[in-house]
Amino acid sequence: MEKHPDIVTITLNPAIDQTVFLDHFRKDSVNRATRSTRQAGGKGINVSSLLGQYGVPSIATGFLGRANQSIFKEHFKATGVSDEFIRVSGETRTGIKIIDESSRETTDINFPGLEPSFAEMRRFESKLRKLVRKDRWFVIAGSLPAGISVGFFEEMMALLKQGGAKVAVDTSGEALRVAIDGGADLIKPNEHELAEYLGHGLKDFTAKASAALKIQKEKVPHVILSLGGEGALFISPEKALMAAAPPVKVVSTVGAGDSLMAGYLAGLMTGCSPGDRARLATVFAWSSLENVTRKLPPAAEIQKRIHKIKVQPLSKMPL
Repeated sequence: MEKHPDIVTITLNPAIDQTVFLDHFRKDSVNRATRSTRQAGGKGINVSSLLGQYGVPSIATGFLGRANQSIFKEHFKATGVSDEFIRVSGETRTGIKIIDESSRETTDINFPGLEPSFAEMRRFESKLRKLVRKDRWFVIAGSLPAGISVGFFEEMMALLKQGGAKVAVDTSGEALRVAIDGGADLIKPNEHELAEYLGHGLKDFTAKASAALKIQKEKVPHVILSLGGEGALFISPEKALMAAAPPVKVVSTVGAGDSLMAGYLAGLMTGCSPGDRARLATVFAWSSLENVTRKLPPAAEIQKRIHKIKVQPLSKMPL
């Protein structure tokens, strides 16, 4: 019997990621690129493609423009992702990333997204109703496109939770607030997004860890708090852990957070312990930081890297 994927990713505002590399970016001047890449992107799509590379099947849905959909169709075929996107008129937006290789700084230029019609939004809602099932994970990731309000996001959360689904959310601002208050099972904010949600700054590691622990205890079963170069906190019903960031030659930070989410879910889907979930998530992010195409290394290299990740209980750290 064919096994149905246990994960559905939702990308309401996907993009074609065009990454341009420069030896040195000069403002108000002619810049000559040394190389560039172009690939299907969007936070949920990134999660699905990484899961597919690891052998975990998923379904991807959201809105895609009909006019330039071929790059996405080819990407889904190559990564084994089931395409359940709603096609809308127009082109999916482009996101340009300019990477200055001398300073290792990235400049983002994001174009406006598509604005789905009322009828297209209803088609998407109908699609979700068909996909929702008890205990299936839904990953809602990225920004909301023009014309889609936080109210629609709230309705989507309610639809999924009423259907018995588990919901992982990677977003920010008011949508993150709705997710936390609406019963999300997993969130992955960075420290700035968490501070925005709380309405006050988080001055040190103790404040960040305490805030994440409080949210996990009171509202969200799984909390991943990304701390950039320090690593990440992984707080679940079983354990609260800190995974240190490995020494990495950073090529681009684009998609690193999506990789962290994908690795954690891959660990959940394959029955990993909390410690191994944290290690696998960190290795996924490591691989993304070193490779702008977000391509995982071979399985043997993944296992080698897993053994290099240092994870310790948060209770043994000075708070």
